[in-house]
Amino acid sequence: MKMETPNPGFVANAVGDGLRIVQEVEADPVAIQLDPAPEGPQTSPDVRRQYRRVTAGLVVSDAVALSVAFIAAYLVRFQATIHGPYIALGVTAPLLWVLIFRAFSLYSPHRISAVDELQRIVGATSVGILGIIATSFWLRTAFSREWVALLWGFAVFGELLTRRAWRWYLAKLRVSGRLALRTVVVGTNHEAGRLAHLLKNPGLGFLPVGFVTVAGPAASPDGLPVVGTIENLREVVREFSADCIFVASTAVGSSEMVLAVQAARQEGVAVRVTANLNNILTSRVSVQPLGSLLTLSLRPVRLAGPQALVKRIFDVVAATVLSLLMLPLCILVALAIAVSSKGPVLFRHKRVTKDGRLFTMYKFRTMVPNADQMPVKTEDAFFKLERDPRLTRVGGILRRFSLDEIPQLLNVIIGDMSLVGPRPLPAEQVAANPQLMEARHQTRSGITGWWQINGRSDVAAEEAVRMDAFYIENWSLSLDLYILFKTLGCVVGGKGAY
Repeated sequence: MKMETPNPGFVANAVGDGLRIVQEVEADPVAIQLDPAPEGPQTSPDVRRQYRRVTAGLVVSDAVALSVAFIAAYLVRFQATIHGPYIALGVTAPLLWVLIFRAFSLYSPHRISAVDELQRIVGATSVGILGIIATSFWLRTAFSREWVALLWGFAVFGELLTRRAWRWYLAKLRVSGRLALRTVVVGTNHEAGRLAHLLKNPGLGFLPVGFVTVAGPAASPDGLPVVGTIENLREVVREFSADCIFVASTAVGSSEMVLAVQAARQEGVAVRVTANLNNILTSRVSVQPLGSLLTLSLRPVRLAGPQALVKRIFDVVAATVLSLLMLPLCILVALAIAVSSKGPVLFRHKRVTKDGRLFTMYKFRTMVPNADQMPVKTEDAFFKLERDPRLTRVGGILRRFSLDEIPQLLNVIIGDMSLVGPRPLPAEQVAANPQLMEARHQTRSGITGWWQINGRSDVAAEEAVRMDAFYIENWSLSLDLYILFKTLGCVVGGKGAY
């Protein structure tokens, strides 16, 4: 039994390829996948062939990414030609890496979310590095500690980069229908109708062909035909060449569930079962038996105590390193602002952070002097002008690539903000929308956040608040890393940046 995480974007319009159902569309269910017996085809020949090609490509790209990381780490550390035991390690390591990645189930891209994939890549890479250290000890060969550290960093970055490219390619295949699983929906109640409507989203990789009735109304809830009953489910699977059986959990009892699982096993197709856990990441969910029942357990998340300490340590270390790396860029930006327009280089503004506390947020100035005195509708939640006449020429460029946000690294180090969290809003916007804003102040405001990677300023106010709540509910260090990684792509793309 495996937890299914169908497909970004991760979870109610989430993380990449998170709970495809939970992470891609608002209020979507978590899904449990019960794998069929090993024998028998699980998908149609074309889909099965495509997945084999993708798996082979993943194996090759993982090996190449490690080889490139190996060479890059060596050149950075030694600035010399590779020699000695490093050559033997460089030849054998890619093969061992692939085996480790397989042990971490990283070659089933249709069954893991983007956040889960990130966690597993970091874990698998760390195990590989420990293997190198152990090999060094057993063979009495001293590998440079600096090289090992660089190898880990380059390997994680390279793997995440190539996996992101693969997810983009898989999304294209799903949208084109080349990876669409022909799916029978069990149930005809409201949940089954909502599920069928959701599965029609081409990016999820499903093609619903009809409903199977259980007890209750036999009318189609979504326009798809009713193609059979739970008793003749096997015949339905054969007739429509179905690859997947998707069960609406509220539509079936225990006896109907047994029939669905048996039919899936006998016909060699996958069966998925919805679980009404809205806005929950799969990484928080585990399956636990309770006598003869199967239950879902949610790992509690609370940004307090040890978890808050971990997040704070990560913020301080990462913000300090980024500040030092970006210092030359900050000097250039400051000079450009000073030369192009009159006024201070930095813009200071009162914003609201955790527990409704006011603080001074720093940004590079992007507007003309006294811009805050011009009449604008600042009381609206998440108010922002798409074409703001107050922007300077340099300010427009800074906004386009979010370079104006760099000084907020100082706010992170001070403790007013976090690298990832709900964006800090002006006091007047918060005061004008107290009920809407209250939930998002349970944690420090962030430089970037969940709705930043899912539309930025193009996201409606209510949707942005829902996304902030999703982040707070599902926080983890791996989710922060995922958001930071995705932010890079959003900054380069510039969509929604104004």
